[in-house]
Parts: sequence; structure tokens; C-alpha cells
Amino acid sequence: MPEYLHDLIRAISAGGPVMAALALVSILLYKHTIGLFLFVRGVDIDTALEANGNGRADEPYRPASTPAAAAGVPRITARMRRHYGTRAHDPLRLQVKTYDETILQLKQLIRSRLKYANALLVAAPLLGLLGTVMGMLDTFHGMSLQLGSETARTVSDGISRALITTQTGLMIAIPALFLIHWIKRETQRRELDILERKMHLLSRIDT
Repeated sequence: MPEYLHDLIRAISAGGPVMAALALVSILLYKHTIGLFLFVRGVDIDTALEANGNGRADEPYRPASTPAAAAGVPRITARMRRHYGTRAHDPLRLQVKTYDETILQLKQLIRSRLKYANALLVAAPLLGLLGTVMGMLDTFHGMSLQLGSETARTVSDGISRALITTQTGLMIAIPALFLIHWIKRETQRRELDILERKMHLLSRIDT
């Protein structure tokens, strides 16, 4: 077995049962955030608007041409057509409303998924802190034994647990924090893209 695997196994063993909880949190956190990262990265404004029928009141519903077009943003054109009727500028006005709805739906979708990611993000360092407390309790217990070499070993194990769990919790949380920040930034970029299209469309309506 490679030496680094021996070191990893020793570190996990030294961290105690908290390391198992940290491993579970790590798997759930990165599975969720990487999936959300890939989703946001793959969001295309044209296909998202296509999933909403492009807000056109004068064309029948078209099924999305790609799976990505149908993912995440539900179709709203029919509901808006019933609400706004068939006035002269309805095709353009409906498209403006489609842009608003698309922004809203995208924000709600990302926000709901980020809540779960943020909860896991907070849990990782807190679990590390729990391991620190448990390690310090073991340290104090070892200091109270006064059994010579056994005391030294117990104190050493307690300190190792306290440090390793804290380090592991931070190592899990810090990269995920940057990943979540990137997800929020990319979501805002796509919202701005839709807003630019909306402003261009409003200028056409006003002229």
C-alpha cells in the first residue's frame, strides 16, 4: 500500500468518529455543489427562453428542442397569454414578461439549491469544532490519569484528534465556499444577460 494511504488511514483513525461524519458531509456537499456548478455553467439563455415558448403569443407551443432547454425553467407562455390577451403589442409584451419570469424562476431555482449547499457548508467546520472539543476532553482526561507513558499517549491522541478534525472541516468548507461564490456570480451574469435583452425589447416597444 502506498505511503500516502497509510498516512490517510492514520489521520482518519486519529480523528475518531467525527471523521466519518465529515466524510459524509464532504460527499453530500461536493456532489450537490458540483452538480449545481455544472447546471449553472450549462444554462443557456436562448434555450431557457425556448423552454418558455419565447414569450410569443402568435405562435403555438413548441416542445424544447434539447433536454437542456426544458430543464429548470418551466413553460409560462400559455398562462401569460390567458392573462394578457391579444392586444396590438402582445407578442413583444409577452416576451418582456417571459424575460421577467425567466429571471425569477432562475433565481428561485438557484436559491433553493444553494440553501442545502450552505447548510452543508456550515456543518463541515462545526463538525470539525466538535472533534476539537472531543479531542480536548480526551486530552484533559489523559492529563488526569497520571499513568506515565499511558498519560502521554492519551494526551497525544487527544491533541491529534483536536487538530485533525478542525483541519479537515476547514479543508472541506473553504473550496466549497469559493465554488458557491462562483455559482452566485455566474447566476448574476445570466440574469444581466436577460435584463439586457429585456431593455433592448422595451426600446422596440416604446418606438
